[in-house]
Amino acid sequence: MKRRSSVKRPMVLYHAVSSYQLLEVMLHRKLVHSQERAVLLLPDFITEKYPWYRKLTSCHFFDEVYLFPYLHIPHTSEAQVTVDTLDACRTVLPYPLTAFQEVYVAGAHFYFSLCLIQQQIPFVFFEDAAGMLSRSEELKKNLSVRFPLHAQIAAKYGLFDGSCPAVSQIVCLKKAQTRDVSDHKYQNFSVMDALAGLSPKERRRFCRIFLKHPLHTSADAVLLTQHFANLGILSENGQRQLYASLRDGPLQGVRLVIKKHPDDTLDYRLIFPDARVIRQVFPSELLPFVFRRKPKTVYTFSSTGAESLSPYFSVVRLDSGQPAGR
Repeated sequence: MKRRSSVKRPMVLYHAVSSYQLLEVMLHRKLVHSQERAVLLLPDFITEKYPWYRKLTSCHFFDEVYLFPYLHIPHTSEAQVTVDTLDACRTVLPYPLTAFQEVYVAGAHFYFSLCLIQQQIPFVFFEDAAGMLSRSEELKKNLSVRFPLHAQIAAKYGLFDGSCPAVSQIVCLKKAQTRDVSDHKYQNFSVMDALAGLSPKERRRFCRIFLKHPLHTSADAVLLTQHFANLGILSENGQRQLYASLRDGPLQGVRLVIKKHPDDTLDYRLIFPDARVIRQVFPSELLPFVFRRKPKTVYTFSSTGAESLSPYFSVVRLDSGQPAGR
């Protein structure tokens, strides 16, 4: 009988907030830390999009997954936020932060980073989305609209652009940057290259965690929506008017399938009654791999989406023009 080893596996910790970041850390763990015990921290509000999050452990993407109670940390003052965040970390995570060989933080502008800063623990910073490292002011501006204190704290500690002294390395998609990322501190990581490099069987496993079955459509094009209202850039009515103008303009007569942004709550069936709206929530980076018959064109406002999807689709970048009103 084989004796069970008493040697403990080294542990790594990941933190992710968005759909893109979740896919990114899943791939990073697979490619970089497949042999280590991997623990994942997700925000409690992600359960609205992914109530199945426990499958991340049962399907062996991570060894343990915990929900960080962001919804229960009020934006009162920096001092109180820090106290509440440290308490939450001690309550939720059954290990001290010093127990981890490496800590990877996507969504670093969220409050969990304060725990690492307070305890002087170095961490690896993931840019918020592909190319966002060079557009960190945009990220700060969007957050400031709805959560000014949150944005103020994140800016103070350099958590938008990775300038925080606790950051040991910055992971980003180098080709999507407009700033100099030649220093050894910057590590290139491409979600699309990582997906393409998987075996077909393994890639299907990643797709199936978000979608049980491939998508069927006869549409000619995919419309990727943006959550302008959720970001505070437009009112909900303004966002509705914007997409109605696309329906009557450049998208008139185009057979569409609509892939909503994971944080977009608008009902597009009322705007595009002839289009199919995909009800499943998943990162747009999976689009090249989830259709039985892939549409040829993608319409998107996002240059990030264009950067990622242009090798697989003919990408048409839409112009949002002037805001239709708050």
